[in-house]
Amino acid sequence: MDAVVEKREVRLKIQDVDIPDIHFGHYFRSACHEFQDRTALIDGTTDDRWSYAQLLELSSRVAAGLQKLGFEPGQMAGLHCDVTPDMVFAFYGAVLAGGSVILARSKLTKRELGYQLGDACPSLVFSDEANADKVKAVCETLPCVKTLVVFGTRENMVPFAALKATPLRELRPVPSAGPDQLVALIYSSGTTGLPKGVMLSSKNLIANVCIASDPRIRSFGKDDIILGTSPLTHVSGLSMFNITFGCGACIVLIPGSEPTNTLPAVDKYKATLLFQFPTYIQKLVQSPLLEKYDVSSLRILYFGGSSMPSVVARAVKSKLGTTSLKQAYGLTEVSGTIALTPPHCEDTESIGRPLPMTRMIVVDVNTGMKLGPREHGEIRVKGPTCVSGYFKNPEATAKLYDSEGFLLTGDVGYYTEDGMFYVVDRMKEMIKCMDQQVAPAELEDLLLKHEDVKEVSVAGVPHPEHGEAARAFVVLFNGSSGDETLKTRLLKLVADESSPHKHLHGGLEFVPSIPKSDTGKNLRRALRDAFVKNSVQR
Repeated sequence: MDAVVEKREVRLKIQDVDIPDIHFGHYFRSACHEFQDRTALIDGTTDDRWSYAQLLELSSRVAAGLQKLGFEPGQMAGLHCDVTPDMVFAFYGAVLAGGSVILARSKLTKRELGYQLGDACPSLVFSDEANADKVKAVCETLPCVKTLVVFGTRENMVPFAALKATPLRELRPVPSAGPDQLVALIYSSGTTGLPKGVMLSSKNLIANVCIASDPRIRSFGKDDIILGTSPLTHVSGLSMFNITFGCGACIVLIPGSEPTNTLPAVDKYKATLLFQFPTYIQKLVQSPLLEKYDVSSLRILYFGGSSMPSVVARAVKSKLGTTSLKQAYGLTEVSGTIALTPPHCEDTESIGRPLPMTRMIVVDVNTGMKLGPREHGEIRVKGPTCVSGYFKNPEATAKLYDSEGFLLTGDVGYYTEDGMFYVVDRMKEMIKCMDQQVAPAELEDLLLKHEDVKEVSVAGVPHPEHGEAARAFVVLFNGSSGDETLKTRLLKLVADESSPHKHLHGGLEFVPSIPKSDTGKNLRRALRDAFVKNSVQR
């Protein structure tokens, strides 16, 4: 993975990856035919297994069942569930039927799910039994949703088993669709307003698979067993499934990322590859269960979301015996990973070098000038995995790219003379809690709905367990100083209406005023810095 640094742009020497100009459904079907006799999927809970031939057959039956329900090419289906094999068949089935899928995380609250489904307007929504009541309640208010499908049984919902039993002969041909057709829609938190739907096309997803699977850079193949801890509804999970199936490997689904789930599965299935967020990796190396299970099969551990402290990296190698640690850098807007640690790199603070077909630059945001090695600025990227924009949001889409077509990541960083990149800060005031993004504006809007709240600013503060967490600074009407009862109510308001990573784990405090810039913008960093300073003094 040798890099070329030229005209203040960084790229790999490899720039000739073949990316088929076809619909993603055709690409998936071809991969299943190529690896038809190999095991594609294992349910780590039941030990049920499916070959690639069976994966294609079940997905095709689901596609036929969707057609019988009136699901047409170009329509959208919603997917809201925990990790389960049925979510795999549902996603690829909808794609084979010519549709696209809004991937909505299972931890979303009714309010959050209602916003995403209301914005995307799917005609059909898949759910598991655990989330069925939430989905039914939300969809009762959405006229666009005509059909609800459940993985299991629920009154007034179509059982998914019926779709999987649809005869293959009933599958109708789907009109040919181009590489630019929308395949997946994933909502990504923004720094202002509500989450935006990131549009991932066939071209984006196929490019992601082909680039990551290129034999000149990939470090795994069809003989690997990947532990599937990331849900399909997150871009890292979507990318993981697609790349696994694209290279003929096997993926084992487990219900969670905790050591109690991960370590037994590594031992039982002799998993060779694991993708985890740094906080969960730290839990793994600290778990007493390590003495009980054999994890020597692990060859590679991919991590992303943030860099890994060297002390944790050393613990991983000594306790897990993993010979290769790779940091994957990416975001939803680039369809997954766009930079990767090169082979034999020991620097876990670096995000690595750009993948093939990708260019990366660092820009001075004040002048727009490209910067040289070791100069700090915004990291920007360009490549075939970069999405076309945000769903029904031309204003936000226009702000996603610069005049040269480079996508703005919002991350501050630099690169070295040999093309290694480092992230040092976030331009956006996004909070990263539990390895997931938290938009301050969303929590501020929520708290402002309370009758006693006049003004609020949410900032990220250091947290001993989560790394960073949201803390609310609240100004009350009539200059009130507040009390513990009101504080408890406000904390509960956020907890009831938001996913766990958005809770105010950093606390809430009543303040007389919010510091502002000359233009009236809340100075969240000033609040954070003051809180950190006071914490140190205490």
